[in-house]
Amino acid sequence: MSFHLIHCSYHKCLTVYYRRVMDAVFNRCLPWRGGYRHYNSDLVAFEKGFASHRVVSVNNRSLDLDRLGDVRITRFVRDPRDLVISGYFYHRRGAEPWCTMANPTADDWAFANGGIPDGLRSAGGSFATYLQSLPKEEGLLAELEFRRPHFDSMVAWPTAHPDILSFRYEEILGRELEVFRAIFDHYELSPLERRLGLFFADRHSLARRRARDPHIRNPTSGQWREHFTPRVKEAFDADWAGLVERLGYPPD
Repeated sequence: MSFHLIHCSYHKCLTVYYRRVMDAVFNRCLPWRGGYRHYNSDLVAFEKGFASHRVVSVNNRSLDLDRLGDVRITRFVRDPRDLVISGYFYHRRGAEPWCTMANPTADDWAFANGGIPDGLRSAGGSFATYLQSLPKEEGLLAELEFRRPHFDSMVAWPTAHPDILSFRYEEILGRELEVFRAIFDHYELSPLERRLGLFFADRHSLARRRARDPHIRNPTSGQWREHFTPRVKEAFDADWAGLVERLGYPPD
């Protein structure tokens, strides 16, 4: 039986790692098997094109499972509070060009399904300079606004589904090969695809990347406890306390 193979994750939740592995296997080594494509958050393009590729991925979205046919889906999820922290530091330093775009519109950020903070609309300028201009507490609240559509999509996913295999961020780090073996089993990849996939999963693992670049930011979980003020926690809990429990994370 042939399945559509789909991966879904979130910005700052090992999306680059997954892309490196699948791009190496299906675009560089085995392109004749349909290739791999990452759609960012473009659901329209995804729905038009996902069936023509061997493997695809999409970020920051929930999917209408009834419209996809026979699928095998994998998901990477992360404590949403840590996503706020990771995103805040990443966006504050202008790590990607869209973070330094002046006066972004909703269309400019549609590729990431990000919400434009109200304060940025009023202040103008780029997301990076806006975050740099704020005290950390205010910056985290702005990042929380940016993440709102992502968290909405997290709520929309089923908590359990026979065709979906989910991993939490903390379960992946340090266990990359074990996790990718499970992913390839779920996808029912061929022996050659599996061998190549495990080779590149090891090659691009966090441990090997940090050996090459020791300045990679601390990826450990629970960092929100260090950075959330009572005000930020109250703002988060007002809308998303149930999401934390839904994903299996402790409330405090």
